[in-house]
Amino acid sequence: MFGEGSQSGARTGGHLSTRVTATKAEVAALHERADKADLRARAAEAGAAHERRRIGQLEAKAVVDRELMAELVAEGIVSRAHAANLEEALRSSRRIGAAIGIVMASQNVNEAAAFAVLRRASMDTNQRVGALADEVVVTGGLSTLPSR
Repeated sequence: MFGEGSQSGARTGGHLSTRVTATKAEVAALHERADKADLRARAAEAGAAHERRRIGQLEAKAVVDRELMAELVAEGIVSRAHAANLEEALRSSRRIGAAIGIVMASQNVNEAAAFAVLRRASMDTNQRVGALADEVVVTGGLSTLPSR
């Protein structure tokens, strides 16, 4: 009887040791996943901060662009119709730039890759890049865009 209890205790101790080792491995894996998620979150925050600065710069440029257009029209160098066309082109360019920034942040890609995503979606949906950019900027939705 004494020998039987010792064997049972040894089996239980071995089983607990195996479970403790497995649990330690699971905890280590969870720590590693948490560290990776933290790195991704920091990168996303840095990307978002960069995009906020870029949007601020674009907004400042927009003010200068409007003032320049007004001066050109006032001086008779550019017609009102031509100024309106130029202003629309600038607005479209800014919206495309904003959409590129949204794609960059959401898909963690560089500017060229983000524009390639917009261009590919434009061809796939038979829409102008500007129209897709409007949709992305207004809705924040990327469902119509392919991933990288």
